[in-house]
Amino acid sequence: MRRPYRALAALLVLLFTLSLAACTGGSGESGGAAVNPSGGESHTNTQADSDEFQRNLHQNDQRSGIPRFLEADGGYYFSLGTLYYLDRETMQVTVVCAKPDCDHTDDAVCNARLDVKHLLTLTDRIYYDTSPRHPKQVWSVRQDATERQLVQELKSSENASAQSNSDIPIYHRGYLYYVSDDILYRVKLGGERDSAEAIWGPENAGATQSQGNILIYDPNAIHYTLWAEGETLYFMANVQGADGTYKDTLFRCDLTTLDVQRIWETPGADQVGEWETTGVYVSQWYIKEGTLYFYLSGGDLWRTDLSTGRTEKLADTHEKTLYGSAVFSDEVMCLLNDTPMFNGEVYPGSYRRTQGDTVYLYGLDGTFRKEISLQSLYDEMGEISEIDLLFCDTTDLYFLTTSYTYGDPNNPTLATGRSRALCHTNFETGASAVLYRFAT
Repeated sequence: MRRPYRALAALLVLLFTLSLAACTGGSGESGGAAVNPSGGESHTNTQADSDEFQRNLHQNDQRSGIPRFLEADGGYYFSLGTLYYLDRETMQVTVVCAKPDCDHTDDAVCNARLDVKHLLTLTDRIYYDTSPRHPKQVWSVRQDATERQLVQELKSSENASAQSNSDIPIYHRGYLYYVSDDILYRVKLGGERDSAEAIWGPENAGATQSQGNILIYDPNAIHYTLWAEGETLYFMANVQGADGTYKDTLFRCDLTTLDVQRIWETPGADQVGEWETTGVYVSQWYIKEGTLYFYLSGGDLWRTDLSTGRTEKLADTHEKTLYGSAVFSDEVMCLLNDTPMFNGEVYPGSYRRTQGDTVYLYGLDGTFRKEISLQSLYDEMGEISEIDLLFCDTTDLYFLTTSYTYGDPNNPTLATGRSRALCHTNFETGASAVLYRFAT
């Protein structure tokens, strides 16, 4: 007579155990739980579960040697030769390596030493592509950087150049969008190499010339910046117009039909007045809900309704700084009063950004919110040679500082050393701090 009660008790224990497993989210490999790089409590990835393009982390002036970020619930992963995790609450940066006593310098030993060109997406695993090589490859690792696996090879031309492949690929709703030899492709994450679809390409796609055994990339070839929102893919390309001038030109692709339309180009001086890059480059831009926001270095903050084509000025930012670089989020634009340089000369199209000691915060409606000094960083770190803005979220601006040392008596302008640090500035308090100093 006691056996039915024992069976019921066993069933209740089993159900209780299963309910606990469901509440804790499993091991992190199958249930979307993130592994804390420091070995502590796991957390879920609500941002990654949305499967959407992480637009505020994809600022269009980033270059090789600048870390790429992926948002997880509670923080960010990023790579700069080594995979790191930034906890948004504590602002602590850790190397994603659980091996005891690892100094994170040996590629063959440290699992955080990954050949990462761009971070692509985050689910229960981190997906990334590798440094320029042909064919390009996509790899993945667990969120503790273990169990590295080859996911797929990306379709490319035999003559695809390293410059063509430097265009930053993006992930959006199950697809990778990337450029090879001036052709814009899409392919499902994990899909077969030859299943990639060509979305768009110019008439002279992949134009190259040879000098001996060296393949020279066409200097007029197109550089793309990719963007996605809902069922729309946007891409900005610097293309030649009927008057022979190259201008940043925005294209829109309907992802349900793959139809592509040219919808916008850099305004001329008759529309926005003179500024340092009139008629050629847009220093920074951002798309939200079908509206293009753009900043003109040495000019102002503007927006264009992409459905009507109406363009309007939001703020006279030139009153704050002569040049300047900027990054956007869904709420604000951060403007730094740095100066673009190329070979020692002011050059607005350059990626190199010198110094800068003040951040100006604007709302996306154009309202000026706050002026924030970075002087405390200079007091703490001494000389700062360059500042590269990375991205901003709802509370903080993140940026990379670079400092050079000089000591060659035969060439006093030649840098003999370099140090880099990840820093942030809080919008509410105005306080700035060094988050992590990278090994030189």
